[in-house]
Amino acid sequence: MIADSIKQTEVKHYTTTKWASKVFLYMFMAIGITAVVTAVIGVIFSSIWPIAYGTEINVDAAKAYIALFIVAFIMYIPLILWIQFSVFKEKSRPMIPYVLYSIVMGVFISGFTMFVPFHLIAISFGLTCFTFGIMFVIGWFTKKDLSILGMIGYGMMIGIFFIAIFNIIWMLFFPGFEMIYWVISYGMFAAMLLITIFDINRVKRIADSGEQSNKTAVLCAFNLYVDFIYIFIRILSFVVRIYASKK
Repeated sequence: MIADSIKQTEVKHYTTTKWASKVFLYMFMAIGITAVVTAVIGVIFSSIWPIAYGTEINVDAAKAYIALFIVAFIMYIPLILWIQFSVFKEKSRPMIPYVLYSIVMGVFISGFTMFVPFHLIAISFGLTCFTFGIMFVIGWFTKKDLSILGMIGYGMMIGIFFIAIFNIIWMLFFPGFEMIYWVISYGMFAAMLLITIFDINRVKRIADSGEQSNKTAVLCAFNLYVDFIYIFIRILSFVVRIYASKK
């Protein structure tokens, strides 16, 4: 009896670990796809077929990049809905919209490669990995249900959204006012960190519950991927502003 119990525990632990590993494998796969797409588009429109030659603009290249951006923008929301609803359909394949979404994000982020020095992008990516690692340790090894952090994070986002609208109106009358901008930036960043901890903790709880499936793994990976990308973009904006202020 004791041997059987130990064996069942080992099997459950193996299944849990295997499923959780799949989630993070899918997440890093999407990050890799985004990075490759970003780099390729950046090289094409900055070196092979540059949009700008000094002060002159290559109109054809600019039109091609804008068209690519518009196509990605049109696909953005439908892909999110496709990923979310495909989890509830028996014969659906959420991996397809998930990969397409990572390509679309690569198109969006590619603009940074044309205006931001590579070393700042590399520094930002390293800081993002470090930050995400800290969030992982907190979310994964905390035994309590951290759903409250998700509620706080999403609540903060809603509140900051209205502050951002107020900030836009305020800037019309008081241009150059920076304090609200920083409140919005740091507030959104803090909210996303809380949501990241919640998403990681949710992966742990789903893994422990035994309700694992490949579709659920894709959805969890998608949530973590979105968290990672947002943290990267926000850290990159901080690094660029700090770098610009010192020059």
